[in-house]
Amino acid sequence: MNTELRIKEGRRKRHQFSWLFHTSYFPPERLESFSRAGILHTSSQKGFTIIETLVAIAILLLSLTAPLTIAEKGLAATEAARHEITAFYLAQEAIEYVRNVRDGNAIDGQGGGANWLQGLNECLQVEGCGIDSTAPLGLQIIGCRPSNYNCALYQYTGSNISFTGLFGHRTDSGWTKTDLIRKVFVEEIQNDVEAKITVSMTWRAGSLGLRTTTISENIFNWYIQN
Repeated sequence: MNTELRIKEGRRKRHQFSWLFHTSYFPPERLESFSRAGILHTSSQKGFTIIETLVAIAILLLSLTAPLTIAEKGLAATEAARHEITAFYLAQEAIEYVRNVRDGNAIDGQGGGANWLQGLNECLQVEGCGIDSTAPLGLQIIGCRPSNYNCALYQYTGSNISFTGLFGHRTDSGWTKTDLIRKVFVEEIQNDVEAKITVSMTWRAGSLGLRTTTISENIFNWYIQN
């Protein structure tokens, strides 16, 4: 019986303590002191903590957005630079090929006249031509057509190590299509004397979109006929 009385008395005192600390019975400055002392905890204090957490998460997300965007653009720029270097060397390769044809014609006795650009007829057309030094003789120069994706380049990824990494227009087994397109244009500026070689390289650089680089060089019919 005494134990039950003590339990009831304890409950009554806790109830009185809770009632006495009802916020309507104390001035704001007293409530603030209770709160600092850890005696009084109100529901508004818990709600403010949740709002603080949400604001902190929002600020964190916003602070991460800018670095991630910069990193993405940096990676895209790096990839574009890699393609641009590759495109430059491929364009230079095409110019060297045309110069080699010019020199070969001269050695074969066809230079010095109208035949000094023999073998480059496709490149003299407005559509331009594609040059593939890895192809067999007679198939190294092709006209740019929709059927060959306007002279899209393929890269060899097969098992023949002598071709590994090379670019061309071949579609045989082991050759993989790339985003690179190479067009070669040859324009005779002065008949039988001077011609202009223009090589246009086009590729898609991810989020940076379509990119194009063009290089050109003039060649001369240096062969002198006796």
